[in-house]
Amino acid sequence: MKRVFIPFDLPSFEYINSNHPLPASLIEPRYDGIEFVRAGPPSDLPVGGAGVFRQAGELAAQLEPHRSRMVGFDARVFEFMLSRDLGSQARTDTTADLAYFHTAPMHFNQMPWFMHLENVTPLFHPMLAQGDSQQIGLRDIPGYWFVRTMLESPRCRGLFTNLALTKAQVERIFDSEAIARKTHHVRAGPYFTPAEDAKISAAVEAKRTKEEVDILFTNSWHQRWPNFFLRGGPELVVGFLSMVEQFPNARLTLRTVWPDILQGSEIEKRVRSHPRITLVEHKLSDEEMLELYMRADVFALDAASLHSVSVLRAMYCGATCIVSDAPGYEEYLTDGESGIVMPGRRAAVYSEDPVSGWIRDDFKPMYSMDNTRVKLMADLLSALCGNATMRRTLGMNARRSVMERNSFAGWQRGFETLLRSALDTPRERT
Repeated sequence: MKRVFIPFDLPSFEYINSNHPLPASLIEPRYDGIEFVRAGPPSDLPVGGAGVFRQAGELAAQLEPHRSRMVGFDARVFEFMLSRDLGSQARTDTTADLAYFHTAPMHFNQMPWFMHLENVTPLFHPMLAQGDSQQIGLRDIPGYWFVRTMLESPRCRGLFTNLALTKAQVERIFDSEAIARKTHHVRAGPYFTPAEDAKISAAVEAKRTKEEVDILFTNSWHQRWPNFFLRGGPELVVGFLSMVEQFPNARLTLRTVWPDILQGSEIEKRVRSHPRITLVEHKLSDEEMLELYMRADVFALDAASLHSVSVLRAMYCGATCIVSDAPGYEEYLTDGESGIVMPGRRAAVYSEDPVSGWIRDDFKPMYSMDNTRVKLMADLLSALCGNATMRRTLGMNARRSVMERNSFAGWQRGFETLLRSALDTPRERT
């Protein structure tokens, strides 16, 4: 029996998605001959405090070839070690055959590992923050060399991403044959149990004759209020308010905490008092979230960045998705065929690092109301509410697209192939 360590519960993952459903869904099924193990308290694991510092020293030695690229090398290495959280490293089960990470390599490279990533910038957490990377030269920051060293190491058994765009970015920004060779693209798919799948099929069928138009907006699963802005909430709310009186069959559900900076505002009063707006601020169970997706005829996600789980779930449930032109959405839906793409976010938020080709992002524009987008959103909602045939066609096309191109079975097969390949690589002596 091979043992794969799952570190998602560790404190070092608290701010980078923790048990995010996209990578976590892959460990739901059983795999013959493989056992997934979670982190335990430090006293239960053999590594101990002394082992943590030994492993930190090993990583520092691996970084030594890049000393000339970093001013204050020793201090930088120490900062990098602390960013991985010593307590988390003491709870890392180095006796496992492999570790499965996501988003960022939050460890000391102390054991064989492989990793899922959706985009490149979070790889450098916490040295870089997503949405605040404008005017930065990627190869000028020490974190670039730390991460490159870890990815080139034989202990990194592979990287996989659900986006072809991200695979190309990894190959370009690191310019490393070793890293390119171990980077793979696997299309992601939404995970549902057989019972949930049956409920979804029934709900999709009911949408063919449904008269009400349910419009859904969801915050990210962690429910932090800034993401109300980062997912296009303000323009959606104002756009809905400007068109709703013309369409008495339209309803809006906002599954989000209300932003602190909008407390007491006029828009808050209108949202909380409007008879056709439902604000759901408390966290919902998986079953309750699924009910929202199944009921939704339109899913509004005019976001600053890609949210794969949200858009895939909505498409699978037969909703017409309104998304932004942020990088990545084009890999899931086609404008006018399986969804609607609102232009403008890419130009406002993204720019390219001229040296590395890395796609930088700046989320500050998302915190200002864009009246042009308000009008565009209102026009799109009006068109969808007023044309049932168009709305249902887009929704059914979306569902068909996910079932054909983004099945969970395909996502799982790709993961299992890479997992077994990583486990089959002989472990080097330490």
